[in-house]
Amino acid sequence: MKQKSQTSSGKGKKAQAEARRLAAQRAARKARLQWALIIGIGVAILGGVIGVSVWDARTRSGDTTREAWDLPARDNDADGDGRIKLSDFAGKPTVVNFYADWCTVCEAELPDFATVANDLGDQINFVHVNTQETGDWKRFMNLGTGHWPIARDINGQQGGGSGLYESVARPAGINGMPVTAFYDANGKWVTTTGVRNESSLRATIAQSFGIGR
Repeated sequence: MKQKSQTSSGKGKKAQAEARRLAAQRAARKARLQWALIIGIGVAILGGVIGVSVWDARTRSGDTTREAWDLPARDNDADGDGRIKLSDFAGKPTVVNFYADWCTVCEAELPDFATVANDLGDQINFVHVNTQETGDWKRFMNLGTGHWPIARDINGQQGGGSGLYESVARPAGINGMPVTAFYDANGKWVTTTGVRNESSLRATIAQSFGIGR
């Protein structure tokens, strides 16, 4: 009887030891999972911060040199790289129209630009640069020019980005808006004008490029 009791006691101790061992394993496994989760969250956060930083740097960086500009794309970048560059339009004359949603004169001239662009077809590139923007850059995009490549101006001395605007407007003695810059097929700056209606836009294109005479 005594031997049977000792045997039962031994089995009980072994069971308790096994239970403690299994509990320790579960605790260790749980701790490893918790650490893995913490590390995973940390890596995800770090990756997000790095991604945002890279994206932010990319959307703020570029070149606003008058004849070598390279700007973040707002919309309709043909090669899908998120950039709109003057070099993208080599081979044809290029008309670069600057606008902002607060510029009511910009709004008034865009239907005339759309008419001229449609008439001239693929003889000339037409591009928008959204400059000094403080509101909704899409607001005028239902006026016939919303399918043009649209770049976002950066840097400069005025809010909303104005670096390229300043590069093309100041040499022409223009301080207001709207502004349109004209480039030949080699990317050489030809002239910058203020507000254009259909007639004056056609005249500037004809004089600058010999197109549409």
